[in-house]
Amino acid sequence: MRIATWNLERPSARQIEKIKALQKQMSLVEADIWILTETNSCVSPGAEFKWQRSSTPITGPERYAEGENRTTIWSRLPISDSIIETHDPETAVCAEVEHSGKLILIYGTIIPYQHAGTKYPYRFEGENVVGRKCWDLHYESIGNHSTDWQRLRGRFPNHQMVVAGDLNQNRGGRHVYGTKKGRDLLGLALAEAQMTCATEGEIQSMEKCPLPPAIDHICLDHRLADRDTTVRGWLPGRPSRGKPFTDHSGVYVHIAPL
Repeated sequence: MRIATWNLERPSARQIEKIKALQKQMSLVEADIWILTETNSCVSPGAEFKWQRSSTPITGPERYAEGENRTTIWSRLPISDSIIETHDPETAVCAEVEHSGKLILIYGTIIPYQHAGTKYPYRFEGENVVGRKCWDLHYESIGNHSTDWQRLRGRFPNHQMVVAGDLNQNRGGRHVYGTKKGRDLLGLALAEAQMTCATEGEIQSMEKCPLPPAIDHICLDHRLADRDTTVRGWLPGRPSRGKPFTDHSGVYVHIAPL
């Protein structure tokens, strides 16, 4: 089973070259499950995939266009149509998938970045927030995510669990983005939910060269993390001229058969 996550930096339906490039890269990764963030329904990993997605904010400073949303889970494994409640349906989405007879909760999300809600408004759990200090919303969001994960563990005690998305901190190895407090808070939240971050430290690209420290992560249930795993990433790619198609590299985790 291969699980991948990537922040697509809000593509629009008019960006034909970008959409084609994103989908070409996804075809090379060959993941069974995708957690895409800052995404759009016009970008799909393939016709064989079905989705569960976060709701699109109706109002807010980021002005989401039709088709845009913060988080979408795509799966070519069997995925339930049932909606599993999260603390912030505009940001976090949770879906049940089945693999080799096992039920797995896939939880995709975004944790706010350093300056969220400081100088400019940021859409945070259904409200437009401004006037906060750097990292305030990041720390608060980790606490609220932790409560979500504990609740889901209680509701689905026999399910395995995966958390993935743009967590806005690098973990292990060379610290480039994030704070010690944030890393400690997230590490504790994952441990309490019986999960571990599989994408900590240096990540090799699919071409076997080092990548910048990841802030997009895949966190695995201990029962999954105990299996043999391979972690790889890829650069965002760029057109012949201009800036990269997205400001994030992507990562995947390949898990040995269950």
